Amino acid sequence: MKDVVNRIIRLPELNIAFFAFLLNFSWEVLQTPFFIDISDSINTVIWYRFHCTLGDVLICLASYYLTALIFRNRRWFFEPTAKSILLFLAFGVTYTVFSEIKNVFIRKLWAYSPLMPVIPYLNVGLLPILQWIILPPIVIFITRRQLS
Repeated sequence: MKDVVNRIIRLPELNIAFFAFLLNFSWEVLQTPFFIDISDSINTVIWYRFHCTLGDVLICLASYYLTALIFRNRRWFFEPTAKSILLFLAFGVTYTVFSEIKNVFIRKLWAYSPLMPVIPYLNVGLLPILQWIILPPIVIFITRRQLS
């Protein structure tokens, strides 16, 4: 039984999901003043941050799997190349741009506060994009160290 638990704990996906959750939840909480939620209720704010963090974890896992599929290696992050890291980031950034446009302007699920710096022409918040440029390499670095 101990051997099975040890094998599960060493799954790259589990580690990526765990570290992505921790980092992205912190980021989501810190960027709260840059968004306008549908309610100022603390329950709504906490739910939105938790919900967004779960989405961030799914985006990170999807980016990881797509990169693994292209490189035909689930452990590509042990010897990352510029190409693999850029591809991993590109998937996350691309989805984030699409998601921000869809959820802010089309579905109107949330809005940017006046504090949010916006990328010209895209009209997408800068902080969600920076989130997908800064955090995923850290997730990969921590996962690689954890599994080495």
